[in-house]
Amino acid sequence: MSQYLTLNEITINSDALVHNFYYFQKLNPDARICPVLKSNAYGHGLIEVAQIIDRNLKVPYLMVDSLYEAYELLKIAIKTPVMIMGYTDPQNYSVWKKLPFTFTVYDIASLKALNEHQPGAKIHIKLDTGMCRLGIQKQAIPEFISVLKTCPHLQVEGIYSHLSQADNPKKITFTHNQIKLFKEMVSLFEQSGYKFKYKHIAATAGASFIHDPYFNLVRLGLGFYGYSPFGPHTDQGRKQRRQLQPALTLTSRIALIKSIHPDNRVSYGGTYTAKQDETIAILTAGYNEGVSRNLSNRAEFLLKRIKCPIIGNISMNMTIIKLPRTIKAKIGDKVTIISPRVNDPCSIYKLAATLDTIPYTVLTALHPSIRRTII
Repeated sequence: MSQYLTLNEITINSDALVHNFYYFQKLNPDARICPVLKSNAYGHGLIEVAQIIDRNLKVPYLMVDSLYEAYELLKIAIKTPVMIMGYTDPQNYSVWKKLPFTFTVYDIASLKALNEHQPGAKIHIKLDTGMCRLGIQKQAIPEFISVLKTCPHLQVEGIYSHLSQADNPKKITFTHNQIKLFKEMVSLFEQSGYKFKYKHIAATAGASFIHDPYFNLVRLGLGFYGYSPFGPHTDQGRKQRRQLQPALTLTSRIALIKSIHPDNRVSYGGTYTAKQDETIAILTAGYNEGVSRNLSNRAEFLLKRIKCPIIGNISMNMTIIKLPRTIKAKIGDKVTIISPRVNDPCSIYKLAATLDTIPYTVLTALHPSIRRTII
């Protein structure tokens, strides 16, 4: 039987993920590193990345955002424990008996629901130290503790917060103030008799320069996948672009090659007009697959390591590129849309810069239906 030939494919380099993990472990030798797999593992594939970790790394937790993501991992029998960092509607804790996850808690309704419906559940308490998102504010801690003391069926395992400006070297004072406030807030719990196995505040940016032994766990997101959250002109940004290894490659295939002539207008809106006889190729990926429409007429992909500019507006499932005269191409040829090489014109960094955005948004836009292959 012939093998089915997929048109668009994401390949995930497991060696790169392992390399990045140990890069941050070396920076934080006294802390446990927990990969973050939220948002379909930053576009890399929730199931695929979890399986890589299960086979290659020993970590306290896989960090996910939602009960849905955690349950997807449960269905495939992932052995590594799973911690949910995002919001769960408290009534959902009553739907299943004995969910084998660790839960983030920052509100009284969730405390009571977990205590009633998930006896024995492990929890991490989240504090708001300046991000102004999820988390308990300092003035709410006394009431929270009073309710927590009425929840004997919960295992208080950890406490954490999130740094909002750790990727900006000019905001180091704000970051240190967040850390100071965190310690003050934790002390209120400790004065009430609570002890924590894990205290954590750093994600990728914080883990790059905060090595305070007070913290013993790191939530490693973007850096795990091989990308730096720091700007390209910062010391950390330059260093990490040299030393981290992007794990993801996205390729598409040529569906058709055709010649166009002077004054032919390409794609919706006719935003590209041929100035001479040109050869174009139509690819099988568009903005549905995560190729932003804002890259239209502004970016280049790679065919046989040769740059091919996008021409015309990107469509829902198709993108058109212009083929250089020197290249020999045929239907079915692979074209690299996202390259793991930092300096390529279609690296995540270059695409994000073209779009005036951050690598996170490019990665998480990659459609879950694209085949992910582990290499």
